[in-house]
Amino acid sequence: MSETPEGSKIAEIIINTTAKRLQQTFSYIVPDHLDVRIGSRVLVPFGHRREEGIVVALREHLDEAPAFELKPIEGLLSTQTGFQEEMIRTALWIRDYYVCNLSDALRLFMIDKKGLIRGAVLSLGPTAPQGPRQTQLQAYVAERGEVEKGTLGRKFGDAAVEQALKDKVLISHISYRNRIKDKMEDWLSFAADDNEDILHGRRRQQALLAALKEKGEAPVSYWQKEGFSRDLMRRLCATGLARWSQRPTRTANILPSMQGDAPLTLTAEQEKAVKVIGSDETSKTYVLHGVTGSGKTEVYMHLAAQVLERGKQVVVLVPEIALTGQIVRRFLRRFDDDVVVMHSQLSQGEKRNNWLRMQSGTSHICIGARSAVFTAAQSLGLIIVDEAHDSSYKQDEAPRYHAVAVARKRAEYYGCPVILGSATPALGDYYRALHGDYVLVELKERVGKRPLPSVQVVDMRDELARGNYRVVSDALLDLLQATLVAKQQAIVLLNRRGFSTFVMCRKCGYVVKCDTCDVAMVYHRQAEKMRCHYCDAEKPIPTVCPSCGSKYIKFFGSGTEKVEAQLHELLPTARIVRLDQDTTRRKHSGDRIIEAFRRHEYDILLGTQMVAKGHDFPGVSAVGILSADSLLNLPAYWAGERTFQLLTQAAGRAGRGDVPGRVVLQTYAPDHYAIQCAARQDYKAFYDQEIEARRELGYPPFQEMAKILVTDEDETAVWRKANDVAAALHSWNKEHGEAVAVIGPYEDIIKKIRGKYRLVLTLTGDDLTAVKLAMQHLPACWQSGVIIDADPL
Repeated sequence: MSETPEGSKIAEIIINTTAKRLQQTFSYIVPDHLDVRIGSRVLVPFGHRREEGIVVALREHLDEAPAFELKPIEGLLSTQTGFQEEMIRTALWIRDYYVCNLSDALRLFMIDKKGLIRGAVLSLGPTAPQGPRQTQLQAYVAERGEVEKGTLGRKFGDAAVEQALKDKVLISHISYRNRIKDKMEDWLSFAADDNEDILHGRRRQQALLAALKEKGEAPVSYWQKEGFSRDLMRRLCATGLARWSQRPTRTANILPSMQGDAPLTLTAEQEKAVKVIGSDETSKTYVLHGVTGSGKTEVYMHLAAQVLERGKQVVVLVPEIALTGQIVRRFLRRFDDDVVVMHSQLSQGEKRNNWLRMQSGTSHICIGARSAVFTAAQSLGLIIVDEAHDSSYKQDEAPRYHAVAVARKRAEYYGCPVILGSATPALGDYYRALHGDYVLVELKERVGKRPLPSVQVVDMRDELARGNYRVVSDALLDLLQATLVAKQQAIVLLNRRGFSTFVMCRKCGYVVKCDTCDVAMVYHRQAEKMRCHYCDAEKPIPTVCPSCGSKYIKFFGSGTEKVEAQLHELLPTARIVRLDQDTTRRKHSGDRIIEAFRRHEYDILLGTQMVAKGHDFPGVSAVGILSADSLLNLPAYWAGERTFQLLTQAAGRAGRGDVPGRVVLQTYAPDHYAIQCAARQDYKAFYDQEIEARRELGYPPFQEMAKILVTDEDETAVWRKANDVAAALHSWNKEHGEAVAVIGPYEDIIKKIRGKYRLVLTLTGDDLTAVKLAMQHLPACWQSGVIIDADPL
């Protein structure tokens, strides 16, 4: 038994790997010459290799003498992007709540997920060079100590390098280095004015100091454009009146910078909301329930301004960054360069620089989609979740976190409020607000006292009875024609893309399905392909039935492509643009479509649920909703809630300008309470009915729920795995007094996706904390293909 060196600190380290079973921490000695802190990313020996580790704890000594000699940390990979204590705490909570590896939870906070590049590096070998070429190789390597193999190959040729390795003129070994080098830029800041006399007679330095006093600070490149040379700036810094520094490079936002605007005058309701939330000195969660067009964004910005005055930072979450340009634009106009935008269309280096700007405190507002909740910060003063009901805040890959839950956990550490803003709050959030866990703040009127749009419900069964077989009802066609005559704009929602939703043989009933997914393929006319919406596989359009050889192939159902074609036939003069996943595949294409529509380059915006997300188009006076009941038949407890939210949000796009809005809502289930309440835009009436149904059936928020998905390419193996998980859970449950209900395994809604069969188990109970902890240690739950989802949506 060996002891650690006297006086040495011990670091508890988690290995940064995705290996499922590797969950424990490992102890290493901290060498005196390394400035290792909690959150540092370090290089450690691990078995026969070296790995990146993350320090999660430091201690002066071990409680017990180790059974083997501890190894020292070999190097410090990163302190600048190290984890803060709050991040470690939040990651530990994510591990326990969402039942995942700690390394997976920590990786959520990394802007560069794997900090190390592992590659071959060449250094001098023991053998003398043979010939002039190897002499050149040896001299080149000797000058630099070691050289990457690829670099040497590009300079001297791969064949020459391989021969030098074979002759042992060079030797190869594995090297580890950081993946990304931070891009920095020079800044000049005002430092003092108590010694200005020293500048007597130096007119250019006096002019620069006067400009610095007025602006405070700016990048050196800015001052150069103003006519001041770098040499002049350095001479001013030498006097102590100015300060030269380096900061992370500023990156372009998704939207161009625009002319600034001043805060708007708040309505009485908005003033009350700002006062209530702005006086918060704890980490309360506020449900800001404001009808569509009630000015929630202006409330956000007033509160953000208050937070910035206190020197703190704000994180603003939006459902999809490229489709919520309105809120991004308004924050950029109000706060300019203090805003960074995090989105998937930035390069890795740009994301990192924006992340570092928030971590260093150079910027104070970060706007982004759900992953922005993990952005580093010096001191958070407010977290805003816009359209907080949106399902896109739930991550659909492990760890399956919900951004709202993570936001509340981070806010708890900083003691700052969280705002959940929505016209249709998530049922669970509204329930908690009514019962005192959250605080309810309401905006019941639109800005300018504009009326909510009038909604007409059209029963499509009546349309069929009258002989109208089109997707567009007569009432909607009349509304669109009137809108065009008035030179107004319209939005048409159909939450289904493609041209036809399935292709079937009318003789034998064969449906064209994906080869690897148990779903019908969708016909896309523009691409002239059949496409699977789950794995993106494509097939040619059949001319005869693959099953019986019949030519009676028919296209059924309607998607956005088909509606677009039909609208062009019905309204030949209308300028129509489509917004769905097919038209937004290219970088910034979604934002370009939205901006073109905002400029009234198009009359009708047709699309999937993308068109209902937070847009404010003053020119839109009409909205058409097709297949309003498409979600109601899904076998999910949230089907009614999701239907009500989508319909209400879509209807709310109408009438936000000077012209009152009108909506036509087409459905085959006009009497369903979700449809009726959405037509009246009556959230409270919907909530009262839906919450009672959930109470009777024991669904959230009355019970907690977890879902376990089991997948495998072999159908026999997937049943074996799922039954192993069920047996382990039943055994635990029996020992703990049947604390949870274990349901399943049973086939998922879609039996097979991407060639893997899918089975599901469901857990429900008043408190799932204990069973989650147990699942961390049940081998059956850590088999390959077993995916645990807490609070599934």
